[in-house]
Order: sequence, then structure tokens, then C-alpha cells
Amino acid sequence: MGRRRRRGEGPPFLLSPLGIVFTTVVIDLVGFGIVLPILPLWAEDFGASPVQIGLLTASYAVMQLLFAPVWGRLSDRYGRRPVILVSLAGSALSALLIGLAGTLLILWFARVLQGIAGASYAAAQAYVADVTTREERARGMGMIGAAFGLGFVLGPALGALFSSIDQRLPFFVAAGLAATNLVIAWFRLPESRRPGAAPAPAPRLALVRRALTSDALAPLVWLSFIATFAFVGMESTFALFGERRFDYSVTQVGLLFVYIGVLTALAQGVLVGRVVARVGEARALVGGLVGTAAGLLLVGVARDLWLLLIGLAVLAIASGLVFSTTTAMISLAAGDREQGLILGLSASVGGAARIAGPLVATLLFQHAGIAAPLFLGAAIFAICAAGAVRLTGRPPAAVASGPVTPSGRS
Repeated sequence: MGRRRRRGEGPPFLLSPLGIVFTTVVIDLVGFGIVLPILPLWAEDFGASPVQIGLLTASYAVMQLLFAPVWGRLSDRYGRRPVILVSLAGSALSALLIGLAGTLLILWFARVLQGIAGASYAAAQAYVADVTTREERARGMGMIGAAFGLGFVLGPALGALFSSIDQRLPFFVAAGLAATNLVIAWFRLPESRRPGAAPAPAPRLALVRRALTSDALAPLVWLSFIATFAFVGMESTFALFGERRFDYSVTQVGLLFVYIGVLTALAQGVLVGRVVARVGEARALVGGLVGTAAGLLLVGVARDLWLLLIGLAVLAIASGLVFSTTTAMISLAAGDREQGLILGLSASVGGAARIAGPLVATLLFQHAGIAAPLFLGAAIFAICAAGAVRLTGRPPAAVASGPVTPSGRS
């Protein structure tokens, strides 16, 4: 596992452990995204108010915020494979319950279960950390990011297609996909943790405290929060921005989101590994932060489609670099026995940002102007880039090495 295979050796990518995890994440995210176009209408049929629909949608992110560190810690203790399998079973059951729901209460229960099951992606990231070398880590995390992007692009599109046949069909398809994925993973996904490996001995809260204060991890974890906060602010207001400035329909805005998703997936799946191999994680991160700031600024000032498409392309590619590289650096800065918990904590921090970001962005959109969330995001990413420059001056061992030790230092 520590030796890089030469080209042409070993199984094809989709049959390798990393490829199986990639496929698992894609199918799981397709199963999640396939219900998005119809879930609000389904809840409305049960008498849910707009506020209840909003809370129902947000419950997924809240459960991820709470359970991502839990799943990560369990994967450190019991292995990645059982956590991934249990989460797939939970995804299948939750989608089936949504399709069969006859009351709003059952719909709430199923959505909460879906969020709990979906919080296990930290275990998938920890799996990648187990099966990649330090040099391959950014590429591996980029592949997981690409899987998320593909899942979010394909899921809503398939949901809209199947809902035109029957309202319940998307949920049953999602359940079938998750169940199929569970069977595939059961037979093809090996355990990645080394036999006899034990989780970090320190209590979970102590590890969390160190991760948020240590020199090696804290800057990266907080950078992840701030960058996610700024980026989801754009995501949550872009549909309104497109409608107000360009008079775009829902379909046209949806096509732009597909455009962003495809470019982001390509950047994470293809570009990240090559850029990191050439310039290193820290410089790739700084470049991605600068590019994301530029992309947000271009989108904010765009008055024509050509400039909007350029800005969105820069934004999609650069942000793909930012999030994959940040996750890789967090993984590299954590100890081998802490991967699940630390990556789960990072995912939980991202979940908090996904809750706070849209609240701030919509307030700015309403009271400061339709481009205000974009300009704020550009300023935040530029400030982050300035702060991240100092990482490029550290030796690699200081940027991404060593566990968080009992003293709190790396």
C-alpha cells in the first residue's frame, strides 16, 4: 500500500479500492440528489408549510453536522468498511420510507435518517487516506470530490425525469440504487485499516479540542469553514441572482448549475493530482483561493452570458482545487489513528458553514444588493489566500505531517 504502482500494474481503477469508494460515493449522492426536485412538493402534499419544508430540507445538513465526527470516530475504532455498509443500508431504508410515507411525521423521520446515513462520507475520505500514499493523497481526495460533484449533477436530473412518470418513483429508484450499492460494496469493498490498528487513545473531545487549536490542523480546519461559508453563500443565492440580473428561468439556472458541477468534478478528478504533483499542496491551495476570489468577482460584475460563463468556469475549477487540497492537507496533518475523527470533524465544520452561509448570504442579497454575497465571497477568499501564503514557506513536514500529539503540537 505504501508503494506506488507503476502504470499498467494492478487492477483497473473502478476495480481498485479507491475506485470502489468513488463509485460508492457517486451512487450514494445520486440516491440523495434524486429526491431533491420532488421532496418539497411531496412534503407540501402532506400539509407542510413553507417553513416546515425549509426545516425538513435543512435537517439533512443538521444531521451531518452532528454525526460526521461520530461516524468518523466509529470508522477509526471498528473499520471503514462496516461504517460504509451501515450508511448504505441507512440510505436505502430512508429513501424507501420517503416513498412509502403516508404522514409528515414519517417523512421527517426518513429525512433525518437520510442525513445521519449521509454523514458517513468522512469514513469514505478516511478510506482514501488509508489506501493512498502521502504523494497521492490530494489526487485521492480530488476523486472523492469529483464523485460528490457527479452525484449532485446526476441525481436531481434523474429525479426530475422519474418524477414525470410517478411522484413516488424517484424515491424507490434512490432506494434501489443504494441497495444495489450496498450489495456491490459488501462483496467488493475490502477493509482498508491495517489489521491490529487501534484508534487514537485520547478521548474524542480531547482530540477535537486539539484539532481546533493545534498549529498543524487548526488553520486548515478553520480555512475549510470560512471557504465553505463563502462558497455556499453563492450557491444559495445564485438562482435568484440569475433571475434578477439575466431573467433566467429555473431550467436555465439549472443548466448553469450542471455546468458548474461538471467543471468542478473534472477539476477535482483530473486537475488536482497534476497540479499538486507539480507545485505541492500549499501552492495549489493558494492558487485555488485566488482563482475562486477572481471567479466570484467576475460573476458578480457580469452583465453578459459570455462573461458569466467565464466567471463560473474559473470559480468551478479553482474551488475544486481549494476543497480537495484542503481536505488532503487536513488528512496529511492528522495521525494515522485519527483519520476518521479528524476528517469527520472537518465535515462537521463544513456542515455548520452550510447552515450559516445561506442565512448571511440571503440577508445580504435582500438588503445590500443582489451581487453582495458574491463580492463578500470574493473578499473572503482573497483574505484566505493571503493567510494561506504562509503555508507555502513551511517545509512539507510542517504543513502536512505528523499526528496531533498529546501536547497539542504536531
